[in-house]
Order: sequence, then C-alpha cells, then structure tokens
Amino acid sequence: MVEFAIVLTLSLIILMVTIQFAIIGNAQLAVTQLSYAAARHAAVYPTDNTNSTYKNMASPVLNQANLTVDVSPAGRTFGVPVTVTVTYDLKGNMFLPNPFLGVSFPAQLSGIQTTMLTE
Repeated sequence: MVEFAIVLTLSLIILMVTIQFAIIGNAQLAVTQLSYAAARHAAVYPTDNTNSTYKNMASPVLNQANLTVDVSPAGRTFGVPVTVTVTYDLKGNMFLPNPFLGVSFPAQLSGIQTTMLTE
C-alpha cells in the first residue's frame, strides 16, 4: 500500500507536468500558425493595418486579450518585405503554479516572426 501511494503520487506529478507542457506546445503551434497567416494576409492586403483583423485569425486556443500582433512596416508597396511579430502571454493557459516542484514553465511566447514580400 505504501509503495502504491508513492508510485501513484509520482505518476500524477509526471502526468500533470506533461499535460502542462502539452498545453504550452499547443499554444506555441497556434502562435506560429497565426504568425504565418497574419504575414500572408499583410502581404496580400497591404492597406489592411487593423490589429483586430490579425487577432481574429487566431486559433480558439489563444485568448485574444493576451495576444499582441505587430505588423511592420505600416505603409507597404509591392515587393516590400512585411514582418509580423506575435507575442502571447501564457498566464491564462497555466493550471500549475510556476515554478512547480522546481520545473519552470515559460510565461510568454515572444518573438515569433514571419517575413513575406508584399504582393
């Protein structure tokens, strides 16, 4: 019974940390996909500079209140490279305290950049 209690406790801790890393990985994938989609949109529609347009492209996994999308340069013409930088605050996605038993989770996904040429 004692061995079962020890093994069960360790197994649950490992399971919880694994689930937390899976949630972070899912958010990372969603942010990367948003960066690509926003760069593509900015390259095809150079006059559309509304930030809400880019945030609406985000996956439902991401909370739009914690999302920042920066598009540069604002005035784009044909052949000019456009860069989209996406930053996402992960505090809303954490269910374990940070750090948890010595394991530190990232608090923010930042600097996800995609560059495309304006069409």
